[in-house]
Amino acid sequence: MTDVQTFFARHFVAISVNSRFRDDEGPDRFFAASGLLIRIGDILGILTAGHVVEYLDEALNHRDIISLGCQLLDTFGETKLSDLGVPYDLKNSPRLHFHNDEQGLDFGVLFLHEHQARLIEKHNIVPLTYEASRNEPADLDVFFLLGLPSELTSERVSPSGNATVALTMLRLKKAEAEEQSTLFPRFIATIDSQTSLESLKGMSGGPIFGLNTERSNKYWIVAIQSSWRKSERKIFGCPVTHIYDILNELYERAASELVEER
Repeated sequence: MTDVQTFFARHFVAISVNSRFRDDEGPDRFFAASGLLIRIGDILGILTAGHVVEYLDEALNHRDIISLGCQLLDTFGETKLSDLGVPYDLKNSPRLHFHNDEQGLDFGVLFLHEHQARLIEKHNIVPLTYEASRNEPADLDVFFLLGLPSELTSERVSPSGNATVALTMLRLKKAEAEEQSTLFPRFIATIDSQTSLESLKGMSGGPIFGLNTERSNKYWIVAIQSSWRKSERKIFGCPVTHIYDILNELYERAASELVEER
């Protein structure tokens, strides 16, 4: 990985899942999705695409899947104390998601328990906060997408229980303004780097970083990747300003209701 990619990975947390179908032979199947650590008030969670959380819900309720294990991988940054991921109980842990293409929303959150947050903090993963998301300047001119393309990810674990993922960074160029057909305007950009990837599948939920070339010492997380249009090398993202507006309102409403109950 490049130094820039490793630096940006200080926000990155992947969601990995081992599963076994009824009558499956051989090692468990493997799936990995992109995500990042966020803070909402005093709550920490993993932000990813809404359709990723939908996939996890479907797998959890699939009648032919007889075992499902999930771990959060937080070892892509500069600090690496262990190769072991943080166990995540999909069945009993709280989560939410919004996925509506007409509205332009596609995000979900896996909420963390205190002990999980402590383990992730040991790898110096830095959460995205509401304050940072509100401070995004208008003159950002270069963007990068960080994620885990499926074609570079193992489909099954090895006999020893390991799997391969390849954190990948793509440079993006923000697309010219086009007619927005969704209620919440999306982040739209074209891929501006050489890549042999056939698909961006697996990059969903990955953070999109923006910076200004004249102030390259500062950066912002501007969106998370949602979908892409291969014929135009164009990607669509859900801006974090929309995400935090919604999450912050839910958080404040829940806090207010808790006070009233007391």
